[in-house]
Amino acid sequence: MTERIIFTLQVIQIDFFTAFGLFTILYFLTSIFTKNQFIKNVDEESNRFISFIGILYLIIWSVGLFVELNILNAEEKSQLLNQMFGKYWFSFWLQPLLWILISQLLRFKFIRKSILLRLLFSILFIFSIEKLVIIFTSFHRDYLPSSWTINNDLGIYPSNLLLELLMKITVFFLFVGIFFLINQKINNYKIAKIK
Repeated sequence: MTERIIFTLQVIQIDFFTAFGLFTILYFLTSIFTKNQFIKNVDEESNRFISFIGILYLIIWSVGLFVELNILNAEEKSQLLNQMFGKYWFSFWLQPLLWILISQLLRFKFIRKSILLRLLFSILFIFSIEKLVIIFTSFHRDYLPSSWTINNDLGIYPSNLLLELLMKITVFFLFVGIFFLINQKINNYKIAKIK
C-alpha cells in the first residue's frame, strides 16, 4: 500500500506540479505577445486545478505518513520519528508543506496576477528543494567544468526532453479539461436543483 501512495505522490509531483510550473512560464511568455481571453480562462482553471491537487496531495501525504508510522517496526519507527522531529526536522517537512502552501496561495487573485510570485512559484514547482541544492552545489568552485556533459548513456537527448515536456503539458491540459467539465456538471446540477 505504501508503494501505491508513494507512486501517487510522485505522479502528482512530476505530472501536475512540474507541468503547472512549465505552463506558468509558457503562459507569461505568451501573455507578453497576446491578450487572448481563452488563455486567461485556461490559466484561471489551471490555478483552480492545482489548488485542488494541492489539497489532494496533502490528504494522500498525510495518509501515507500515518500508514508508514503504523506498519514500521519499533526501530524504523524511531528513525522516522527522529527524522520528522529531530535535529534536521525542517528537511522532512519543508518540501511537501511548501508545495501545499504554494498551491493554496494560488487561490488568491492578487497572487495569481503577480508575475514575479507566479514565476517564483513555477520554479519551486519545477525544482524541488533537493534538486536546487544539487544544482547549487554543482556550481561550487571545486566542480570541474570539463565534466559538464550530458550523459547520453542514460538516453537523455534534447529531442527526448522536448517531447517529454510537451507530453507533460498535454497531460496537464487534459486533466485541467476534465476538471473543468466536472465543475461545469456540478454547477449545472446545483443551478437545476435550485430551480
